[in-house]
Amino acid sequence: MSKNKQTPKKEEKKTPKTPAPAPKAAEKKAEKPVAKTPEKVEEAQVVTAAMNPEKILSHSRRGGLSPDATIQALDLAHRVFVEERDPDLQFPKETAIKVNKIVAVGILCTLADHATNADDSFATVLHTSAYPSLASAAEDLGFKLPDIKALPAGKTADTVMIPASKVEIPAETKEQLKKEKQIRESVKPELDPTKISSEEDVKKALEYMFACKQKNMPTLLTESVDFMKKFREHEAELAENTEAAKAKFANYNVGDWLDDIFGYFRPTVFFNGIGRGMASVTDIEKSPIHAFTIFRDAIKDKATGKPVMSDQDIAYAVKSIVKWVCDVNIESNKKAIENLDPKKNQKEIETCNAQISKYNNILASITGPSSEEIDNLLDHIGSEFDAGGDHLTQECQKANQTFNRICKTYYGKELSTADYKNLDVNIKQYGYHIINLFRAPGEQLMDVGLVNISDLEERSAEEREAAIKEAKKAWAERKTKQKEEETKNA
Repeated sequence: MSKNKQTPKKEEKKTPKTPAPAPKAAEKKAEKPVAKTPEKVEEAQVVTAAMNPEKILSHSRRGGLSPDATIQALDLAHRVFVEERDPDLQFPKETAIKVNKIVAVGILCTLADHATNADDSFATVLHTSAYPSLASAAEDLGFKLPDIKALPAGKTADTVMIPASKVEIPAETKEQLKKEKQIRESVKPELDPTKISSEEDVKKALEYMFACKQKNMPTLLTESVDFMKKFREHEAELAENTEAAKAKFANYNVGDWLDDIFGYFRPTVFFNGIGRGMASVTDIEKSPIHAFTIFRDAIKDKATGKPVMSDQDIAYAVKSIVKWVCDVNIESNKKAIENLDPKKNQKEIETCNAQISKYNNILASITGPSSEEIDNLLDHIGSEFDAGGDHLTQECQKANQTFNRICKTYYGKELSTADYKNLDVNIKQYGYHIINLFRAPGEQLMDVGLVNISDLEERSAEEREAAIKEAKKAWAERKTKQKEEETKNA
């Protein structure tokens, strides 16, 4: 990926050409998964929308998440699947089809924690349409979920019950979960940074803060950064040359502080899942935009609908968490190679090297992203069809998805370019804004971003009708032309 300073073509302030209707990737109608007839789950603590989280705590608990963390997990599920549901789907429009990576990881970690650390039965109920995304998130964690047909149904035909006992968890992850449980239940370490004098005590304090999971993620990140700042300041005060010691971190941003924090311990199971999830979408798309929108949407305040961190701090957090996970995986693969025989284990070494290359490429995409995806965004939306002209090309689908993700992130929902004259220009500029958040100051794109965002200009009914008519005509012409070309080249 190029890190050179670029000056992409600035969007003109003229009224844009009549755009296509709201870009949406063409999708084949998927068959609805069918769950089995309900089976009894012994003493199951089923997480359902109707169940009050407080009632869970009245059950016998001999392990698993802390009461605060359980309430948080259930509250998260309640908000995602009940309070914010779409009337037509009975669940949030996007979530019912594709569970947010962070939400999915949270659900899986709750199940895994109970399966590993609790001797009571625990299950969660999920809409069947969200199950494939949960399975995808499970892969990021190294977990394995059973085929949906092997699971008992929930109270309705379109829901499925997932018992914690059915989640296959790697031995290494189980050990990590047990370790986190031990940390939560151990004697509380010193958490006052001004009373800590050793690096080992810093490690213990940070491990305790992250293992307890009693804070929501933005609060945890904010409090851990505050802890680290105060520790470094205290450390500097005790140094022989206080000014020189303070100068080392005088220009630290949130990302630098998080990098400092993450250098003390390996990712918890929860953060490993989040990091690997965001790393996987970055690997697929060669861009941090999807990871950014996932994180930004996950930390919105319930009352205001606005994120509780600034866009720049969100980018710092995404970058640091992904780097944390990538660095750990690169290190583990390098150690694996050291223990392999070059003559006997050539295939295994090649696999490890491929993983190292993969994670290094992810680091490049997250720390110095290319602007190519945004440069060509509007050119690819709904403009190219595959052989036969029946479906949009993969490149075109990706552009539509990126457009809609950015739109939903900044406008709260998908909007149609048929309804707004300047929506396409604004979305492109928001795209450049996100790219710049992940670039170093000297490598940011010039003359693009928030400075070019303007209030949406709504079309009149007549303008909207004309725009749709023109878009449909152009759409049909492109399809016909591509089919003719395919026939000629056949």
